Amino acid sequence: MSVSPNLIDGRLPPAVVPKRYDVTLSVQPDQGRFSGSVAIQLHVREAVRRVTLHALELEILEATVESGGVHYTVAVSADAGSETITLALNREIAAGPAMVGLTFSGRLNQQMKGLYEARSGNERYAFTQFEATDARRAFPCFDEPAMKAAFKITAVGPDHLVVLSNMDVEAESMDVAARRKTVTFVETPPMSTYLVALAVAKLECRETLIDGTRVAVYATPGQLALTGFAHEVMRACLPGLNAYFDLRYPLAKLDLVGVPDFAMGAMENWGAIFFRENRLLLDPAQASANTLRGVANVITHEVVHQWFGNLVTMDWWEDLWLNESFATWLACKIVDDWHPEWQSWVEFARDKQVPLGVDALASTRPISSKVRTAAEAEEMFDALTYEKGASVLRMLEQFLGEDVLRRGIREYIKAHQFGNAPAADLWTALEVASGQPVPAIARDWFARPGFPVVTVSAAGSDFGTLTVGQSRFHADPDARPDADAPWAIPLTLAFEDDQGIRQHRVLLTDARATVALPADGKVRWVYANAGEQGFYRTRYDQGLRGALAVSSARLSPEERFGLLDNTWALAQKGELPIDEFLDLVVRFRGDDTRIVVEGLAGWLGTLGDRLVNDSERALFAGFVEDFYRPLVDSLGWDARPREGDEPKLARAAVLWTLGGAARPAALLHDMTERLERYWADPASLDPTLATAVLRLCARVGGKERYDRYLERYHAAATPEDRDRYLVAFGDFAAPGLTPAILALILSEAIRGQDIWKPLRGLLSNPATQGETWAFIKASWPALRRKGGSVGAQRIIGGTKALWRAEWLDEVERFFSDPANRVASAERTLTQSLEFLRLGLVFRREQHARLSAWLRGRKQARRAG
Repeated sequence: MSVSPNLIDGRLPPAVVPKRYDVTLSVQPDQGRFSGSVAIQLHVREAVRRVTLHALELEILEATVESGGVHYTVAVSADAGSETITLALNREIAAGPAMVGLTFSGRLNQQMKGLYEARSGNERYAFTQFEATDARRAFPCFDEPAMKAAFKITAVGPDHLVVLSNMDVEAESMDVAARRKTVTFVETPPMSTYLVALAVAKLECRETLIDGTRVAVYATPGQLALTGFAHEVMRACLPGLNAYFDLRYPLAKLDLVGVPDFAMGAMENWGAIFFRENRLLLDPAQASANTLRGVANVITHEVVHQWFGNLVTMDWWEDLWLNESFATWLACKIVDDWHPEWQSWVEFARDKQVPLGVDALASTRPISSKVRTAAEAEEMFDALTYEKGASVLRMLEQFLGEDVLRRGIREYIKAHQFGNAPAADLWTALEVASGQPVPAIARDWFARPGFPVVTVSAAGSDFGTLTVGQSRFHADPDARPDADAPWAIPLTLAFEDDQGIRQHRVLLTDARATVALPADGKVRWVYANAGEQGFYRTRYDQGLRGALAVSSARLSPEERFGLLDNTWALAQKGELPIDEFLDLVVRFRGDDTRIVVEGLAGWLGTLGDRLVNDSERALFAGFVEDFYRPLVDSLGWDARPREGDEPKLARAAVLWTLGGAARPAALLHDMTERLERYWADPASLDPTLATAVLRLCARVGGKERYDRYLERYHAAATPEDRDRYLVAFGDFAAPGLTPAILALILSEAIRGQDIWKPLRGLLSNPATQGETWAFIKASWPALRRKGGSVGAQRIIGGTKALWRAEWLDEVERFFSDPANRVASAERTLTQSLEFLRLGLVFRREQHARLSAWLRGRKQARRAG
């Protein structure tokens, strides 16, 4: 990796810093262009003859520098590698105030970054997406989070379009002859460049006053009826967050804007949050339980950022987790307070699967990692920054106490508002609030890669005294043991004795320790990660494993899921035979715990798609059908009055797994009839079941059904409905149909933001993955252009499903070629290749045991 001489360890020279921007942007969406000017008030800390700032894909038309009444001669040079321009001056600027003026022009790109073009029907609009490092694509600036400044923004655009920015409109004027309008906004508080927002689009809104703040939800024409639920979420989360921080949201207004083309789920621009439409707009009568929860969580996550990220900002991208981990964790807390029946913390425990999987790889990284380039900054937006960081915060909260953690967070936010702060300042605040060695604990979890596996053993049947050990968990069975110091693990053990189910807390700081439980009578079982609130895996000796297996019904939902998930992880790396995992699965026959049912859908799906061969297909189908029969009998396929969401979600997971793995003829016939009724009357099918029905019917459908899906996709009335068909396109397996779907992906019918959705489905679909991989190789330049860097990253991530040795080699060669390389997906590629290698090892080591288990089960049933 080359680093530009204009930068110091990836950052601008600190001698010159901005204090205020006066930005004017003239946007012409119909022509795909923009132009503008920026006047930047600077503070020069020490005398300089060069001023370096960021600019990318801009034509600099004029540059001026003035200080103390002196106007300097300026020569402008650009460095594409560092995405900077340097203003070389004819003489030195003394320390003190200065002013830089620049005029420029650029094109609205279609990569969904910077100031870019978005389309809705035949209309062309302009929106911004500046995080992490793309404000520099819209105007020259000091594009680093620590270089906060005030922004005075003026925008010129077509008179028929709405113009929005972070702050309220201060003045607006019309040029009737040119059919253009000029909108000037109130000056912002000091903030980072990545939070600047601008929208120039045809938008409608509903506005209301919530806890003293004007909240408006914007959508493109025809979608205003889908904004009501967002207002409901805001009425819950904004007052909740004002109270949590004991510091009110500081701006007069907060806009939530649905954007037709948006690479990410949402962006927390201060005062003007932008959303992908499916994360903001929905019809509650037709929305699934998953979508209602997902939208609530995303909205709340972005509102949390108005404090954690916007009001107080990390110094540099290595501490991005200060934004994202906190927003993920606190959003879960706020949503759980609002809708406790949604069981948000139960879902939170399930969602640890993804970061645990990534963090067990040799190619993982610490949550807080070195960042020196724009591509490395973009790579930081991953499961480690979001879910692992949030999980560690959850673990820390349980150790310190909810009130103590909140008190420390309040002090941190108040002390650093409108400024920047490193992670060390937060740890100090929490240490002061708690009296605990928080910085030492935090270093283990945020500054080093990986996580521990906690091993638990007992002498015989006496579980009251335990030997507890820890070591780093590696997914690779051949990985060498680490010589690193042990983690400081806030360990909470759940156990059952004569008093019932109780908990015992220990801070485990040694590689091995003895723990005596404060038991009353015999200890029946021990679960070493109570409520699955710790970010670690657990491994038990045979006696403890057996006790947990027979007592699984006594565990909490999170623990039942965790018991299966940890056993699966140990089987994947070969520490336990796959038959031991399957024997445990059988014990959960009839268990309707929703996250258990959803977990089993993934684990059994992997076995069915990746390990079971054609000669064993009938045996596996018989096992799956028998396993799910009690759930089918108890849940049925129709929602019941007032049953709540948990049965609905469990039913959808059962349908998908049973239909996909076993394909009972009667079930497929029933679902085909339900699909026809759904098309005639959407209210005839529970919305939470709709995606499973559509995907299952796609798996067994041909061209006629595909044509009808395509017709319904074009006519979709809500973003969720459109997404249902996008995902289902990836499930068609009929011979000869894949080329039509692949051609659709590159057509105008599918937005650039969405191309990865059907492609990842097709990559994991055994019937289509070979043809899809060939298409990706042949069409990579077009896919990159259309999907942008985020889409490319997600497509590369999808290649981890290509479990063939020859494909492994091809994926590595193809994406390592400089012509195909995506700089912001380097780590994604490395991890995908590692997942692929591990998958091939898993199949090689466990397939024979799986086959023997299936045959043995059939023989045992015959004998019985």
